[in-house]
Amino acid sequence: MAKTRRRKRRTHVDADAGGGSKGKDADAPRTFVFTRGRMADAVKDLSEDLRKVMEPHTARNLKESKSNKLKDFVQVSGPLGISHFLMLSSSDASKYFKICRTPRGPTLTFKIHSFSLSNEVAATQKNPRNPAKAFLSPPLVILNNFGDEAHQKLATITFQNMFPPINVRKVKLSTCQRAVLVDYDAKTKRFQFRHYSINAAPVGANKKLKKLLQSRNAPDLGDTQDVSEFFDKRVGDASDSEGSDDESRRVHLTQDFNRVAHADSTSKIILNEIGPRMELELVKVEEGMCDGRVLYHAYVKKTAEEVKTLEQKKVEREKLRKRRRVEQEANVKRKAREKEIKADAERARQGKSKKKSSAVDEFGNVRDVEGEAEDDAKWAAAFEREEKEWREGDVYDERSGKTKRKRHGD
Repeated sequence: MAKTRRRKRRTHVDADAGGGSKGKDADAPRTFVFTRGRMADAVKDLSEDLRKVMEPHTARNLKESKSNKLKDFVQVSGPLGISHFLMLSSSDASKYFKICRTPRGPTLTFKIHSFSLSNEVAATQKNPRNPAKAFLSPPLVILNNFGDEAHQKLATITFQNMFPPINVRKVKLSTCQRAVLVDYDAKTKRFQFRHYSINAAPVGANKKLKKLLQSRNAPDLGDTQDVSEFFDKRVGDASDSEGSDDESRRVHLTQDFNRVAHADSTSKIILNEIGPRMELELVKVEEGMCDGRVLYHAYVKKTAEEVKTLEQKKVEREKLRKRRRVEQEANVKRKAREKEIKADAERARQGKSKKKSSAVDEFGNVRDVEGEAEDDAKWAAAFEREEKEWREGDVYDERSGKTKRKRHGD
């Protein structure tokens, strides 16, 4: 029997239909979460949990291998609109968490003193709450007790820019399902990272009634004589967060939050920790993408003179690198020319005519014969000048990058 072509019957429309969601999410920050180093398996589960935290604007199915270099991720980050890299690594001494701003930095390196995975956090709770719909929208970011120092301000900006901004006047309460809390302890100089789910429940309602409204299954009334017995029965499986009813947790809703908490009603906010949980310490801030000038270091302090000396050495290394690249290109051309001369000499010995130079190079482009001849003449003059300086006794100092004349008696 012949196969028939499938007919498209999908009629659903994404939220904020009409292209509004695409335009809104176009400027949202996007992240890559991956592991690096030889002991990356030790933090593999933590990277999976961090991907859940950064959803939906992250590559949840990103596959990295040991052969991938950092520049491989940087090259694909531009077309995909990736704004941040979240990298996890491990060593014999400790585990580290890096946040990089693509493509030019800066890079913040945190030392992970302790962490707990999402499944470990859920195992300690009586009624863990981890709804799948909560990960369809980005979390709210809450920063607490951040200082006024330069590296503290940079950490504040970095954490804020990792998540999309919120317009208070236009935001829908139903999309505020998660929250990321980063708290700084000035005494220990460490950051506490937490991830919560947000829920709202009407104030004053019976707990059995709330559970009945939230559940889609019919309750079991087989052991009751009347419906009132079901509501009067004491609830023994309530969570700790639901048990407390503080005035500070009560809010007046202006929009519908869920099936139970409706607009123009007073509800209480319930936070359930999802995980992961991390205790971080900012140890280093680099100017570039995992390289460049060190702007802050928790353990190493340098004076202004030492910083200036390091910058001068960096400039000298760059000059030496460019000089060696020019010499390498010249050597490649010289060897190719010598090889061609030897081939012509061998053809002449065998009585064959010289090989005519092709008008097209190896890439299929038309060769500039006059330009190549001028370049060859320039390189020949440069080599002759260097050879003359060498015969006269000049030497090249790699440290200073300058040519010095030998002293008599050396």
